[in-house]
Amino acid sequence: MAKGAKIVLVDGSWLVFRAFFALPASLSTKDGLPTNATFGFATMFRKLFSGRAPDFGAVVFDTPEATHREIAFPAYKAQRPPMHGDLRSQLPYIDRVVGANHFPILRAPGWEADDVIATLAKRAADAGMEVVIVAGDKDLAQLVRDGGGGGHVRMQDTMRDVTYDAELVRKKWGVPPEKIPDLLALVGDTVDNIPGVPGIGDKGAAALLEKYGSVEGVLAHVSELKGKQRASIEAERENVLLYKKLATVSCEAAIDVALDALKIVPPDAGELDALYRELEFYSLLTGGGAAEKSEDARSVKCVVMEDAAEVHGWLAAVPAGAPVAVHAMRGPETVHGRVPAIALSFAPGEAVLVRPRALDAFFADATRPKVVHDVKRLIECVERDGVALRGPIFDTMLASYLIEPTKVIPHRLEQVSKEYLQRWLPPLKAITGSGQQEKPLEDVPLADLAAHAGELADVVRALGPVLGEKLDACGLRTLYDETDLPLARVLAKMEIAGIRVDEADLAHMGQEFRARKLEIEKHVYALAGHEFNIGSTKQLAEVLFEELKLPVIKKNKTGYSTDAEVLERLAPKYEIAARVLAQRELAKLINTYTDVLAESVAKETGRIHASFQQTVGASGRLISTDPDLQRTPVRTPEGKRIRRAFVAPAGTKLIAADWSQIELRVLAHFADDPNLKEAFQKNLDLHRRTAALLFSVAPEEVTPEQRNIGKTVNFATIYGQGATALGQILSIPRKDAQRYIEQYFEHYAAVRRWLDRTIEEAHANGYVTTILGRRRYIPELSMRNDTDRSAGERMAANSPIQGSAADLCKLAMLGIDRRLAAEGLRTRMLLQVHDELVLEAPDDEVEQASTVVREVMENPYPLSVPLVVSIGVGQSWGEAK
Repeated sequence: MAKGAKIVLVDGSWLVFRAFFALPASLSTKDGLPTNATFGFATMFRKLFSGRAPDFGAVVFDTPEATHREIAFPAYKAQRPPMHGDLRSQLPYIDRVVGANHFPILRAPGWEADDVIATLAKRAADAGMEVVIVAGDKDLAQLVRDGGGGGHVRMQDTMRDVTYDAELVRKKWGVPPEKIPDLLALVGDTVDNIPGVPGIGDKGAAALLEKYGSVEGVLAHVSELKGKQRASIEAERENVLLYKKLATVSCEAAIDVALDALKIVPPDAGELDALYRELEFYSLLTGGGAAEKSEDARSVKCVVMEDAAEVHGWLAAVPAGAPVAVHAMRGPETVHGRVPAIALSFAPGEAVLVRPRALDAFFADATRPKVVHDVKRLIECVERDGVALRGPIFDTMLASYLIEPTKVIPHRLEQVSKEYLQRWLPPLKAITGSGQQEKPLEDVPLADLAAHAGELADVVRALGPVLGEKLDACGLRTLYDETDLPLARVLAKMEIAGIRVDEADLAHMGQEFRARKLEIEKHVYALAGHEFNIGSTKQLAEVLFEELKLPVIKKNKTGYSTDAEVLERLAPKYEIAARVLAQRELAKLINTYTDVLAESVAKETGRIHASFQQTVGASGRLISTDPDLQRTPVRTPEGKRIRRAFVAPAGTKLIAADWSQIELRVLAHFADDPNLKEAFQKNLDLHRRTAALLFSVAPEEVTPEQRNIGKTVNFATIYGQGATALGQILSIPRKDAQRYIEQYFEHYAAVRRWLDRTIEEAHANGYVTTILGRRRYIPELSMRNDTDRSAGERMAANSPIQGSAADLCKLAMLGIDRRLAAEGLRTRMLLQVHDELVLEAPDDEVEQASTVVREVMENPYPLSVPLVVSIGVGQSWGEAK
């Protein structure tokens, strides 16, 4: 057996239960077979082969027979309820998943899976193999070791994506791996029903073991202990050694299997895909080999047509009214990417590949129905060259998003094809190559491009009727026709327009931020006493909590947490924490904004042409990418400085218009709360009014600090935050935060009733809807884990509000676009940033355009409360704000 070979030992029983309780109970096939545990298991196996594939391996399961632990201690695991019926029905399919991945399955009657894994791990490590144990319980962490005379042993928690070495075990549980049984003997193990010693917690046990070495050492020195700790350990003297024995895995399980017998043969893609199709795991289809493709996908015939007359003849043969699928072949470039060819298809298995200019008349023909995937991209390709795209259009990307937004984000064609047609599509690199061998799409001969392009067009054609039927069944056709499809055209125009930036100012700003960052880093090094990598969370944690002994606020799976929340709580008392926060902010500004913005300027236009994604935001929000302009900070001086770099050309101005408290106004409309509505109808300061109610003072007597609390409580309602989260945000005791929440709902009782009703309906339907009927499915609501289910309820409360605000913004964008065209204005929309729109207007249109924007944004949809819009005008975005 080769030294250094990799063996993966999977605690199958652990993974089965973790998957079953972590994933929604609603996951099932169309015939009603539960599949949540099976899907989780199958997903884990993909991770096993994502890096260095294992050379040897096995999946080990528990058996129903009594083990030596149950014989010695009848209460061992006695608290566990019988296996749920939905899980029991999945066990045969889990075995099939393991088999399809060509992993051996091991079961040893009378031995727990932990013991079998421990026995094999010891044999393999002693033979010099690299051992990976796939598990998450601390029982098996005792096997982790860092080589020495044998191989390494690591524990990989595939559910959390954490791999434990000896040091991480120590940081996670406070003791080295070999002391885990001693730790469990003292603190107990609720999973296995080991009682432990009452009153001895993790920290106390770790301290005892560090001082005395083992449970036996603690017992030998129990007379040195004091108070309750000594009394508790003395009372459990007879049991604690038994507890240690129960917690110690055996490396001598009776298993008659040689390591050589666990050799892994790589899985067959066709075999895997056949099983995944049976179980309807379309997102896991591998696409490797012939078996993954359906019959019609293999028989697509694509003809290259170079002659325009031949193309026109082909189009003339298409029956009147028959939808033609259109797929433009384009590389990863955005607005300025060229299109070497376009594939068309209207009959199954048949397609043609043509040059774009041969299709001008077809694109402009208003009588020709067209099926596309991502109409926004097609509009950019076609209309950039002065050709209008007309006719009934069905966009399979938008339809997939509306039917179920979160199912295959971001709804790329290959994802949608897998989900709704169970067809795998080869990646573009299959024809362009990758890495240093990659060539531009326009350099690929049409003959080589044809088969790939034809299959894409054929898939778009096949998706049209499937998704159209589902869209109608969900009652979402009106939303598609009246909002999302026309918005794609507006967004395409915005992306083509782009926004101008002052490149010299950006460069100067980058230098300015770098100089300030360098000065802050010098201060941090002085406070630490030496230089270190501030960007390394590991090194920063060592400096803060081990060298400087700052109080530990919280830990995570990799050790001490140094996230923003921790630093913000430390900053008022410790200068180094405040300095690190400032350094991080400047590093983010440099890396995320000044550098990225400079790199994003198109040479052809001197403008940034961001992409506005319609099919990414789960609640319906638009998301900007390449670059992400929506994350540009608003209120900080640095954020305003960045916005000053976005400028209007000579003879024009930028108009920035944003709503005031739109989400709270949507909440008032939905809840129909008289007190909330009155505040908006009378144009009162809502945050001041809420603070006055919370602190029982007149509104004019509210202090700035009290108003800030009122504001935080108002928004906490939208985001479904409880007393714990609110207390952390306000840095107040939980009981005070709970009192604020209770007082809030006393004064805004209708809000409480609406929230309760919305969450109840979400549990019943599995989704929530926005003001326009847009759906967001929330699988977390059906999860068995309380934490996940609570998160789902928070999403259920927030999504109708956030999504409805996004709906109103989309309606406003459509309305502004129509009004600008109707009034013959040259003003154009450039950006959408959550509740704000940015437009570019000629100087002589600023006043008229501002009036249009205000009128449309204040009345996009009939609400029971007014919408208030603030409008600024300036030579730069920062000035307009």
